[in-house]
Amino acid sequence: MFVSRRIMSPSVGKTALAHERVKRAASIIGRHSHGTRLLKVVAGEGVGDVHLYSMYESMAHAGRASMAMAEDSDMQALMAEREADPAGHVHGPELMRMLHGAPDAANKASMQRVYEISRKNIPAAMGLMAELQEITKDEAVNIIAGVPVFAEKMDVLSISYGFADMEALGDATDRVGLSEAFQDVVNRASELGRLFESRAMIDIG
Repeated sequence: MFVSRRIMSPSVGKTALAHERVKRAASIIGRHSHGTRLLKVVAGEGVGDVHLYSMYESMAHAGRASMAMAEDSDMQALMAEREADPAGHVHGPELMRMLHGAPDAANKASMQRVYEISRKNIPAAMGLMAELQEITKDEAVNIIAGVPVFAEKMDVLSISYGFADMEALGDATDRVGLSEAFQDVVNRASELGRLFESRAMIDIG
């Protein structure tokens, strides 16, 4: 699976307009993809930003969707509105290849952690992901991980933990994330790469 990400950073005074437009964009993109998700950053890096994710079964699917969106009259109209009256800054789209798991729309809150890592260390990192999956096997959490295909920064591994809501996220952090077993994996992960970015997000789509 491949996942595309667009980030909208609303301008002060135009947040409502920015949110209305990004929701329209999600609806349009959803017609050409395998589904979309809209997540707002509520803590950590990029607070206030809205992330628009869209899913694709293959690179070929992503390519077809890109061409179809460029020709979509609704998308063209939306882009014209943005040019005439900007409501914020849009970064992307970027494209990631999923290495572990798949997004689950049932989860309404997530914790995202991004590591700077050499590609040669990715296999070892995936071994640690398997350990995390075992540690959390009885928990209501969806763990996914991906690496960039098209992005500004390529030497990264993005890991996301999805939960039913923010309370469930906090509870899992208290009981599991701070446990000795989980922290042992985190410590070994720090030997493979450098954690440089983290955020908490809620579903708004």
